[in-house]
Amino acid sequence: REHAGADGDVRAQRAADHEPVSGLGGRLRPNALAVLFFTTFGMAGSCFGQSQKPCLAFLLKGDVTVTCESQKAQITRHGDLEGFAINDERAELAYTTSRIVKRVGAVTTSADTTTVVELKSGTSKAVDGISGIVSTCGGLFSANTRGAIPSVRDPATGEELSFQPFLWFRCSADRKTVVGTAKNPGGELYEGVPPRTKIADVGSFDAYSFNISNNGSKVAYHDGRLCVFSSPGPPQCVEPQGSALSDTPSVNDLGEVLVATGTGEECFYKSTYNFSSQRAPGAKADECVGIGYWKPSLQSIQIIEPLGRSPQWINPATAELLRKWSAAQQGGSAPK
Repeated sequence: REHAGADGDVRAQRAADHEPVSGLGGRLRPNALAVLFFTTFGMAGSCFGQSQKPCLAFLLKGDVTVTCESQKAQITRHGDLEGFAINDERAELAYTTSRIVKRVGAVTTSADTTTVVELKSGTSKAVDGISGIVSTCGGLFSANTRGAIPSVRDPATGEELSFQPFLWFRCSADRKTVVGTAKNPGGELYEGVPPRTKIADVGSFDAYSFNISNNGSKVAYHDGRLCVFSSPGPPQCVEPQGSALSDTPSVNDLGEVLVATGTGEECFYKSTYNFSSQRAPGAKADECVGIGYWKPSLQSIQIIEPLGRSPQWINPATAELLRKWSAAQQGGSAPK
């Protein structure tokens, strides 16, 4: 998709509504990673180091799903979500959707909306013109990844966040540790205000897909490889074993990373974020995207969810709030 506007709120999209759009370039390699997938998925419960009961959220078939204490729960019931973020500190969920507002020939124009939910009260607010959302700096902020001027703004309060000279940045929950790049679409990746420690060279990392842990001690990014930086460095990296990486990684204070990655299996895409291993009318084949887990002591990325995108670490208390909010939306009680 191509953004048509400085705020990234209107996009022109090819009219091929069901074009395979996994983000991995359509490089389907049937069974190329079959051995990796079937051997590592069974290890999911034992490979985590953060907690005996790790919790994560991710997009599955266009909805937010949470896995916690070996239980999986679907949180939203939309089927068309294109992004989301969850903030533990403020107990908030935000998700993005788009709608077609104009169609001219082979091009459609879409407008974006982000909805922010306060999980404890259940109140929500919809904000137009925000095409991406991230959990960083102790809150939820816009992350429009295309446009003349990057915008980092709290969609609920309107607070504009700035750390000069950075244009693109992420920071710890207390906002004392900042990483970012001072050029658009990307220069060198630095830590510190003013910039002190260079983490990655210009052009060697995805300027839109880096992240920092809650306490600011770990930075994750991908440059074709998946890398974790901890001061004073150097970064520790792993090759994705033939499959491309996608979306922004999530890293915790122990340096454990969640990332969307190709699995080598075949999926059928209704949209970029709604896909399945089952054939569906109008859906076209492309490589499945699943959730990978990695930490520097592992030799390879472990596939822990066969399908999913945009993974994020969350704490158990937030996971429980999400389950209760979801049950309330459905007029029931949270599953036990």
